[in-house]
Amino acid sequence: MKLIYLSQKFYAEYGGCKEILKKPTRPYACLAVYISGVTFAIPFRHHIAHKYAFITKPGCGLDYTKAVVVPDGSYIAPDRVQIDQDEFNALKGQDSRIAREFARYLKLYIKAVQNHGNPHYANITRYSTLQYFENRIM
Repeated sequence: MKLIYLSQKFYAEYGGCKEILKKPTRPYACLAVYISGVTFAIPFRHHIAHKYAFITKPGCGLDYTKAVVVPDGSYIAPDRVQIDQDEFNALKGQDSRIAREFARYLKLYIKAVQNHGNPHYANITRYSTLQYFENRIM
């Protein structure tokens, strides 16, 4: 399990993207996941109200809809990541499950893009941060 923060270089390049999570006072902690040759950073969030997440405690967890592509190591900040102990305990031993669930979400997102006119998929493409990385995941 690799916990990361995204670097200033990442935010300089993608900071204008509306759906990408950013806080002026502190970075979002993320879990790095490697799928099909691509590294993704899945952020920890509170107040998650949808099913596309790994829940670590009520309303909190890893939000798959806000995952971003990490093109290379320069997009990862060198800072040591700290998360709540309860969330850390919930993640222990769950690496393969999280990767499997996120891979399923990634397939769903790609299907939604391919069926753009289908209203069933409208929110998946509208609110996902993957829309900014389609050239890297399609």
